[in-house]
Order: sequence, then C-alpha cells, then structure tokens
Amino acid sequence: MTRRDLVDDVLSAADDPPGPLTDESDAPPATDETDIPPESSDDDLLDALGDEVSRDVLLACNHAPMTAEELAENCDVSESTIYRRLETLSSLGLVERTQRIDAPSKTCYETVVDGLSIHLGDSLRVEAGSSNYVVDAMRTLLAAIDVQQLAYDREQNSVDVRFRLAPHLLDSLVELYVRDTNSREE
Repeated sequence: MTRRDLVDDVLSAADDPPGPLTDESDAPPATDETDIPPESSDDDLLDALGDEVSRDVLLACNHAPMTAEELAENCDVSESTIYRRLETLSSLGLVERTQRIDAPSKTCYETVVDGLSIHLGDSLRVEAGSSNYVVDAMRTLLAAIDVQQLAYDREQNSVDVRFRLAPHLLDSLVELYVRDTNSREE
C-alpha cells in the first residue's frame, strides 16, 4: 500500500458516520454540504473574501440572522454598500435570505456555510461547506508526516501509527504534546 493509498483510506474512514473513533458530541451536525453555484469561480470567492466588509458581513450573519440596516450599523458602512456585498455573497452561495421569529416582516440574511477550504495542488480550488476540524487537522498532519505503518483495531477502538518526522518537526511535536498534557493537568 502506498502512502497516498494509506492517506486516502484514513480520510475516507473519517467521512463515515460517528463510530468508535469519533465523539458524537464533537461531530458536526448532519447537514448537506453547501455547494457553491457552478457559475461562481474560485477567483470570485477569493475576491469576496479579500473584501473586509464582506468578511464582516459573513461573521455577523454567522452569529444570527441580521437585516441590512443592522449589518450597515455593525459594519459601519452604508446600506447600499451592504446590499452590494449581500448580492455578491448570495450569488456565491455564502449567505441567504431568511426571517427571524422576532421580526417576521423584515428580510434578514444568514451565513449558510461554516467553513471554506482552499486546496493547492495542480490548481487552486476553494470549497465551501460544513467544517470538520478533526478531519482538517488529520489532513494537515498526514500531509506533513511520512506514515510508515498504520493499524486500526475496531474492537479495541485504537489506532497505532508509526511515522517518520524531520528532526525539527519531532521537536515541535514533543513540545506541543508536553504543553497540551500540562494544560490538561492544570
């Protein structure tokens, strides 16, 4: 089995429903991934994220649905600026119109993604959808290490991994492990 096959096996297993290796309380809610409309391009997404007002709108609407008036006040810009950003963010599939229970006659806006991933490979790719921080962390780790051996025991609910690290990464790993262990004991 090649390293790539091993990584693919581990990552595909991470997409399985919660099981013995996942804490169901940490698992993201079971929702469909939000797809970016096909007409939008990665450049459009990156341009929108490069705009401070757009980022402020995404963050504000992520906490609770907000009206354009509330967003304008929160972002300290005009309502016309907010409406332009909302149009762009909506066309990219990042926000959508909604209503609040306390103000059913007012149009509000809500962020509909909780994560964006930028992937570098043969080309740049941006994906929007639900974030799985554990899987993202595993991807990062697996990209940085040379996995020599991996054994998974479903009955014992354990994984044994042997990997090779460059000396500077080994020092960082040990330092992080010691710091994390000490902070849990305090």
